[in-house]
Amino acid sequence: MPKRTKPYRSKVKIGVDADGKPVVKYIQGYTRDELRQAREAVIAQYITGEALASDRLFGDYATEWFRVRKAPFTSPSSKQSYRTALNKDILPVFGDRNLRAISAIELQGFVNRFKGRSGTKITVILATLRGIFASAKADRLIANDPTEALMRPSATKAKPKPVLTQAQRQAIADVCATHVAGHYLALMYYLGCRPGEARGLMWRDIDWKTQRAHIQRDIDYKAGGAAGELKTEASDREVPIPAPLLAILAPLRSLPDTYIAHGEDAGKPLAKTSAERLWVELMQAAELVTPADPNHYRAGDPRSKWSPVITPHALRHNFITMCWENSLEPFETMKLVGHTSITTTLNIYTHLSEAQMQKTAAKLDSMFTTQTGAKKAIP
Repeated sequence: MPKRTKPYRSKVKIGVDADGKPVVKYIQGYTRDELRQAREAVIAQYITGEALASDRLFGDYATEWFRVRKAPFTSPSSKQSYRTALNKDILPVFGDRNLRAISAIELQGFVNRFKGRSGTKITVILATLRGIFASAKADRLIANDPTEALMRPSATKAKPKPVLTQAQRQAIADVCATHVAGHYLALMYYLGCRPGEARGLMWRDIDWKTQRAHIQRDIDYKAGGAAGELKTEASDREVPIPAPLLAILAPLRSLPDTYIAHGEDAGKPLAKTSAERLWVELMQAAELVTPADPNHYRAGDPRSKWSPVITPHALRHNFITMCWENSLEPFETMKLVGHTSITTTLNIYTHLSEAQMQKTAAKLDSMFTTQTGAKKAIP
């Protein structure tokens, strides 16, 4: 039977407007079967919400999910992690696949590839997949969420964070007091703040009367190096300024809206490259460097000659360790460093130095000797 030259036409009522008038969608088809299919498509899209579920590609939906449901509610650092997981790991595998065609067992096989990678990497991969499919289910694009039964593969054990020796601490304290840019190092060493928080400190954040520093902004290079929000609400805090740091900062005191650690322009924070070079110079002065591979940087760049033994974040870990060694309560330390959870602080407290272990052993020995009245054993 030849196809009609003029299509069948009809309309479908999909609702009413604010005035109570019907809202319709017009349909057409060159056969009655085409017209029926067009009617079903309109009903599925505008009335039952089941429209074209089988036609949605994972890549298209994942991109929309990131833009609408993840990026606006995520810090720049986390946003970059999710973006990398999508572009580098997930989209090359599932991007051109249909959402409904991706099975739970297939996803588990994909996730298993990351066994032995870092815990953070595995967490981001799982969170991304679960977020996308949960959203797709909420949008009624899929009937079931294939990530609900995903099992987490084992991660590689994190390397123990370095604990500074007394000699290294003294070397850093000396550089803080004598180096022309030692105040940048001193902010992290004496306040226990994150590197981005140290770069974000302005002179107006220093209360000379109460001798406290108000940590209230972060310089995140993943966000372009501009002043931004802190990592968490708990990160906004006041920290007492120890006497050695006050002595370092007092002669440098400047205008309120200038950064304490800055480049050529005092009104702008340290640029990423400047901060990296400065860190190498400071660590070289403290003799905490090893020879570097000169091929990565231009001649004359300190990074081409020296590689620091520790990172800026190691000073934050050292600060927390020193708090523990000096018997500060975990809750006090948690507030000082801006942790959201006491568990995070306690996990760092478990890194006992040998000297502290000896003190602990002496306390245990004394505790049980006093309790039982027993005599100490002769070594």
